[in-house]
Amino acid sequence: MRSCSEGGTRHAGVELRTPSRLNHLTPPACGAEHSKVQELFPAKRITYAYKVTLRQMEYLLVVAEEGSFTRAAELLRVSQPGLSQQIRALERAAGGELIERTTGTVRLTPAGRAYAEHARIALKAAEDARKAAREVLSGEAGELVIATVLSIAAGILPPSLLRWHTDNPRIPVTLLEYAHRRTLEESVASGAGDLAVGPTPKQWSGPVVDLGHEIFVLYLAPDDPILKEVQPYEGKVPKGAPQSRGVLPVSALHAHSWITFEGNHGLGEFIREYMQSSDVTPDFVFHTGQIDSAVKLAGAGAGVALLPANALPMDGPGVAVEPFPALTRDLAVYSRTKLSPTAKRYVDLLQKLPAVLEPPESHHRKQNNSQP
Repeated sequence: MRSCSEGGTRHAGVELRTPSRLNHLTPPACGAEHSKVQELFPAKRITYAYKVTLRQMEYLLVVAEEGSFTRAAELLRVSQPGLSQQIRALERAAGGELIERTTGTVRLTPAGRAYAEHARIALKAAEDARKAAREVLSGEAGELVIATVLSIAAGILPPSLLRWHTDNPRIPVTLLEYAHRRTLEESVASGAGDLAVGPTPKQWSGPVVDLGHEIFVLYLAPDDPILKEVQPYEGKVPKGAPQSRGVLPVSALHAHSWITFEGNHGLGEFIREYMQSSDVTPDFVFHTGQIDSAVKLAGAGAGVALLPANALPMDGPGVAVEPFPALTRDLAVYSRTKLSPTAKRYVDLLQKLPAVLEPPESHHRKQNNSQP
């Protein structure tokens, strides 16, 4: 192997192992051309013959603190020759002596003092990393990233998020909100979020936990005459739509104006498909991207809105009634891989809170295909 001055790839005891196409570039010990290697091939693994370990850094610090190889070896429970060998290896990697060896004393050289300063930081960072990983794995700390769609972020998640913050103040939550279920699924499949809460995917290779289904309701102005045609519930009001006053055929609203969502909003597509399957041709006069805007417009009499019941305020400006045929949407938690302990705890919490969804095993008010 030729020396650096001869244009080779060894210098100061360091061998630069690179792909053959890089052999014309000088190694890092030879000067600025190393930056050119990194710029041209940032993804290439450049491996050095002498690798530094955290254990070698620890050995250096203990030798310096004890001022003796003998005492350091006893404290570290290693042989003195083995300790000396590791310090020599560290010095070769550093490019010079780190320990000043004189009769009766051992101390750091100026280069050793500079190296030791960074070695302490590295060892502290490694310990912090270990603790952080263990806390996350045990569910005691970390961060929870939840991917979801806009309507679920507004309607279903807030109670669970408030409870989560009370029970887990050291674990902050980040919400990634998407306008359409397809965008949500694509993003989660590509690595976004620790878990997703959304419409149940039609095809998904990872874990899926059924949450139940949400009920959609018609939202109208309180003085709308059509409310006289609402069929009151014979039994209990559904848990998933506690503000609903009964059932109203959607066909009875053929003369009404409608409020819907923008074209890139998943609810807009979902509602249009429902209208088409119900043989209803609505007159959409308002398009919005926010459920809150749809609630206010419908409550003021601007038109009828079809909305998830869980996203409506109990004391809102309008009146909620279920449509016939019923409109529901299955929801689930899903993820790319097995849920982490932190994510699993959140899912357990989400399932235990007071129901805003009908349970998975009870598809409420399919209405037995009989009109009210």
